[in-house]
Amino acid sequence: MPPVQAAVDSKDAAVKSRRSGPPRGFLGLRTGCDPRLLHVHRRCRGRHRASDCSCLLPHRHAPPLLRAARDGREVQVTRLKVRVGIAGVGNSASTFIQGLRHYGSGKTIEGLWHPRVGGLSVGDIEVVAAFDIDSRKVGLDLSEAIFAKPNVGRKYLEVPKMGVEVQPGLSRGDLPPHLSSEKLSLSTTERVSKELATSGVTILLNLISSGTPRSSLDYANAAAEAGCSFVNCTPNILVSRPTLAKKFSKAKLCLAGDDLMSQFGGTIFHKGLLSLMVKRGIRISKSYQLDVGGGSETFNTIDEEIKVAKRKLKTSSVAQEVPYQFETVAGTTDYVDYMGNERTSYFWFDGSTFLNSRVGVDVYLRSSDGANAGNVLLDVIRALSTARESRVYGAVGEVCAYGFKSPPRRVNFEEAYASFKSRFLR
Repeated sequence: MPPVQAAVDSKDAAVKSRRSGPPRGFLGLRTGCDPRLLHVHRRCRGRHRASDCSCLLPHRHAPPLLRAARDGREVQVTRLKVRVGIAGVGNSASTFIQGLRHYGSGKTIEGLWHPRVGGLSVGDIEVVAAFDIDSRKVGLDLSEAIFAKPNVGRKYLEVPKMGVEVQPGLSRGDLPPHLSSEKLSLSTTERVSKELATSGVTILLNLISSGTPRSSLDYANAAAEAGCSFVNCTPNILVSRPTLAKKFSKAKLCLAGDDLMSQFGGTIFHKGLLSLMVKRGIRISKSYQLDVGGGSETFNTIDEEIKVAKRKLKTSSVAQEVPYQFETVAGTTDYVDYMGNERTSYFWFDGSTFLNSRVGVDVYLRSSDGANAGNVLLDVIRALSTARESRVYGAVGEVCAYGFKSPPRRVNFEEAYASFKSRFLR
């Protein structure tokens, strides 16, 4: 007989997870109940059935898709939503949440790069927790915090109350420059981990400022302790650390990072032109990319130490597209307050071709940082959730190479996209 859709109730036959699901014998099947009841904190042993029971926390290793048998038929439980937590409620988080609101209903796909990734749509994602250290955002509903100062990203649409209060975040002495004179609201790794677990977060996005490696590591450790996969969107090198990858793999969790690559920003544009020149037989000798922008992330990048670190990452990522040594530099050069969340990137290329004739390119690109992150974040979240369902743990290579400038294993973008497409876009 064909499979039927079902949710969960404790009256019928027992459901057993493919891995380490809830205790045997206390869960069964009945249509119309909340499938989240499958994921139950061990201490109540399933005796609390109300959907708002404080004991109903996601089971650490329970898969989103479970099967059971009843009356000789195979019963497939409805796939759960991907529950996302956000660390750092800045401009990228603001645009991302507006994108969830806009595309979540499925009524429009205009501007959406991939409507489905790993079988998941945008509507399968929900944000259930948020953290920040800026006291101007802490305590606000997330729908309000995404438009609070110092955010300068564009307000594309109204976001109704989300019922998610921004909680105090983590900072371990590596305060971003734009907050050096602001009042802070700080928490501890233990409290953040507890909030992640209580909120049922399955993936934590690290969207805090550049130049905060210790704070980023604390968020990663909090995620691991809470049983959450972790996405490092910052230039802080985490996912490439073998010790962290091993920790997440052992906990049967996923990692993706480091340093989110925009959908059509300066880095991918630079890489694309270099790749085109190589394919057309141009011998490249030099190139550079100079970025100018506004917003707190660009302001922080003007700090010399952060600037040098980010330039090194961008330059290394760009150089991957050319199969021989050449001179190249890529990075942020200046901050312009009135540009807001916009960015202008200037490019220059020099090469040679037939009879050593010269080929030169001068071009610039204008883009919006927040909007440039939206599609990639949606893809990474859905792909990482799919990977964990497939029991792939630790740093997921296809996701890292597709969505980030500094993955553990570097490949050119054409190869990275082909691998991502083959695995997640079928």
